[in-house]
Amino acid sequence: MKLEPQEDQSAFMLVQVEDVTAEREAQEELAFQALHDSLTGLRNRSWLIQVLDQDLADATALGQHVGVLFIDLDNFKVVNDSLGHVAGDEVLSQIGHRLQSAMSSRERLGRFGGDEFVVIVPEVGDVLEVERVAERIDAVIRQELEIQGHRIVPTGSIGIAVSDASSTADGLLRDTDAALFRAKSTGRGRWHFFDQQMHDQAVDRLTVEGEIRRGLDDGQFFVVYQPIVRLRDRKVIGHEALVRWQHPVRGLVSPGDFLPVAEESGLIVPLGRHVLHQVCTTLRDRSDMGPISVNVSAVELASRGWAGSLLATLEDYAVKPEQIVVEVTETAVLSQLDSTGEDLASLRDLGVGVHVDDFGTGFSSISLLRDLPVTGLKLDRSFVQSLTSDDSQANALSAGVAGLVHGLHLTGIAEGVETEAQWATLLSQGWEFGQGYLFGRPAPMESA
Repeated sequence: MKLEPQEDQSAFMLVQVEDVTAEREAQEELAFQALHDSLTGLRNRSWLIQVLDQDLADATALGQHVGVLFIDLDNFKVVNDSLGHVAGDEVLSQIGHRLQSAMSSRERLGRFGGDEFVVIVPEVGDVLEVERVAERIDAVIRQELEIQGHRIVPTGSIGIAVSDASSTADGLLRDTDAALFRAKSTGRGRWHFFDQQMHDQAVDRLTVEGEIRRGLDDGQFFVVYQPIVRLRDRKVIGHEALVRWQHPVRGLVSPGDFLPVAEESGLIVPLGRHVLHQVCTTLRDRSDMGPISVNVSAVELASRGWAGSLLATLEDYAVKPEQIVVEVTETAVLSQLDSTGEDLASLRDLGVGVHVDDFGTGFSSISLLRDLPVTGLKLDRSFVQSLTSDDSQANALSAGVAGLVHGLHLTGIAEGVETEAQWATLLSQGWEFGQGYLFGRPAPMESA
């Protein structure tokens, strides 16, 4: 008998095993990045807007309010541009951790972008709750930082808005931005609540910013010169350049109405260049003007290459460095950053004068004179206005600064001299130079 092979009836199952851990982790990482800031680890702008929309909807349904705090670090651009982006990132990271530690479980924190952070406070029943959050934020920001061997005491300005039934996320954030601008324009390192007046001012600010841009293009800004005199004989020895704006509709606009907007928007940089070009034209055409002082803001100091640009402009107009004096305020160089000092030192070594303007109104006057390469200082007009005919605290302070000027071999100029009595007192105290309406008002070159 022949046996036929039988068909194998066994069942087979094919099992494929694939490790998807890496793919899942990549998806989770993408989801995390979509709603988080990579530098600080905090929630990002997208998440903040999403959650604010939801909080506003919930608040409207419950008849409650939502508080929003918009936080901007003061003078961060100076740190970032002077010490470098790595140092700037370290500042942001440390501030982010500090803010996180100050939040309660119901408060929502995120980095909005740059040096801006936002805190959302849902279910607000009393605006004092929001103010207490601002107090906590202010306290943690002000703690000293050490960055790359530099000691920095940061401050932050805070704009605050509280929702109503018609609020939207975009609108509420715009309101906090308007309040933030008010906080910065009134001295920084503080907070302000938004109101309708601020809304109107925010609209005006945007209008002014646009008009400044057009004004620069159309040549509406011009320079006037106020004389600086030797006190003993009132001989003019130099001038200060001051910018003015001839608006085509509003006429002559007060510097106080456009300079803060120019500085906040960064337009102070092209405006400063415009002033310097006009000054150099004047020095080229009028050799009798003597050295001319130009004001340099903190924003200009922080801009890369400002000192080189200044020197290049002098060369273009064949103006000697000793014909220019750079005036910087105490607050503009308060952090005493290395790059600022190096720029000023390079200018001084080439012959450019470096004066501290508004001396006595900042917080580090003596240390500035010690650590920065200054060649002179200008006593703030508030000291001059407080002088009396007899002994007083104001007189003692003014005389003390005069002694400091002589001891450090600096050029000392008293600002805001308006009366004969002030002139006589300053002269008796040892002040050598002065500036003010008593000696001449700011005027165009033709009348200077």
